[in-house]
Formats: sequence, structure tokens, C-alpha cells
Amino acid sequence: MSIWGVRVSLKLVAIAAITVIAGAVIPLAMKPPAREIPLVVRGMAFYLESDPTTPNPTIEVKAGEHVRIVLRNDDRGITHDFAVPTLNTAVDLVDWNESDDVVIDVPAVPGIYEYICQPHALMMRGTLRVS
Repeated sequence: MSIWGVRVSLKLVAIAAITVIAGAVIPLAMKPPAREIPLVVRGMAFYLESDPTTPNPTIEVKAGEHVRIVLRNDDRGITHDFAVPTLNTAVDLVDWNESDDVVIDVPAVPGIYEYICQPHALMMRGTLRVS
């Protein structure tokens, strides 16, 4: 085989191709799985599935963590979403008895970020605390 007029063995080309592919795939495989945080919407508020008594809770995450927010809508007749505007991330509008999710790459810098339901932001808002 000839590349730019230089004779190169097919074996060398195959090794180079495998190296490039492995270099692209291995970092993806090494990425830790996203921690799942299930949220339920009912009564015009967000609730952690594990704590059905605290409306619009503070969600604790670690800097640099990958989290998967799973939003389930239990509000009959009302659509909701989940958005963290400063992180440019949101779940699409979810109808009653449906769910959707979004994976968030948490910033490496600790801080507090507001999350909201965009159509109902006056009532449905909480904080995402990055530690």
C-alpha cells in the first residue's frame, strides 16, 4: 500500500487504525456511569422519589459527577419539565404519567445552581448543590 508516495505495510495501517479507534473508545468506556436521581412531579412541585414529603428539594451532587435526572410526571392534565438554565440543560416537556431524562455533567466547581420547571418557574424551583 502507498500513502503519499511512501510504501507502507498493510499491517502497519491496521495497527494505526486500531490504535486510533481504541484511543477514541477507551475514554468513553472508562467514564463512570451516571448516578440516577429520580424526581416525581405532583401537586405542582418536584419530589425526590426517595423523599415524597419534601417539595422542591435541594439535590446534592459532587463536582465533576455525571448524574441522570429522571423526571416522572404524576400531575394529571399538566405538562412539566426540569431545567437547569445556567447549565443549559433541560428535559423536554413531559405529559401526565410519562417520564423523560437528561444526563448532566456536573461542573467541576462547587456552587449552587437553580433548577426549575420552565412553564411553572414561580412555584416549581429548587437548588442543585455541587460540593
